[in-house]
Amino acid sequence: MTVPDFDIGPHLERHKKKGPPKYPPLSEVLKIVPKIHGHVCTASYLGARMALLAVKHLDLKRKKDLAAAVEILTCAADGIASATTCSFGSGRLVFLDHGKFSCIFCNWMTGKAVRVSLVPEIDKEHIEFGTRLRDFYVKLKERSMEEAEAAREELDTHERGLIEKWHKMSDDDLFIIKEVEVNPEDLKYPLDQQYIPEPVKCANCGELTEKLKTLKINGDRLCKPCAGEFKLREI
Repeated sequence: MTVPDFDIGPHLERHKKKGPPKYPPLSEVLKIVPKIHGHVCTASYLGARMALLAVKHLDLKRKKDLAAAVEILTCAADGIASATTCSFGSGRLVFLDHGKFSCIFCNWMTGKAVRVSLVPEIDKEHIEFGTRLRDFYVKLKERSMEEAEAAREELDTHERGLIEKWHKMSDDDLFIIKEVEVNPEDLKYPLDQQYIPEPVKCANCGELTEKLKTLKINGDRLCKPCAGEFKLREI
């Protein structure tokens, strides 16, 4: 089996580069979003805009010094990832379950951080569209194919209209950006989540599991699925 070629150059060269990192313009980011997210939607569009605004305020020397923490589980995370290369896999994109369409961006090296949220009018527009989208899926089974296609087309037209409207607006008209104080350690995943530092065998399935993630039941260490904390069954 032949190992495919891959490039490790950026890792070797990163210390030689000088000057602030260059982020792609919005036009290029919007070409990246579909490759990650499948399409450009309202939330991924806003996420991309939020990220490109935030990086202008953080005095970054390297892209890897940027951390982003989204405050709602939404498509915005993919827009942010497309614009910044922050990702869950890199440990530089984390989810804060605050239920707000906002994101905190932080320079790990300096601790400088900004929080970007939506202007209330834009937030309301986005929520109204989200409500229509939710209702579409709730009522989907009740509709004929023709009715569903017509409703979906109306939604797509609504969504395109919102994005086109926002695209003509300035950052100041879309977002509220404030400098904030935050612990940078709260905005990244710890190294021990990237590998298994203290492995133990699950007494039931036998798989190696991080000890801190197991539960002790009747004297045995069990992984969360085997302990019933997560429903998973082999078939």
